[in-house]
Amino acid sequence: MIKRLISWYKNLPANVKGMLIMGIVLLVAIVISRERIWEAVKKGFMFFNRQNVR
Repeated sequence: MIKRLISWYKNLPANVKGMLIMGIVLLVAIVISRERIWEAVKKGFMFFNRQNVR
């Protein structure tokens, strides 16, 4: 199965290879910093809830 994936990857155009690699890097970055992302989302919701109360 690994050999199939490697041969599939090698046959892809260069731009698709780059997009796949960047997608994986983005997912890893999200997993590593998920606590900070969650805190920012909660802070954003609290900000908009305060704006709507007035």
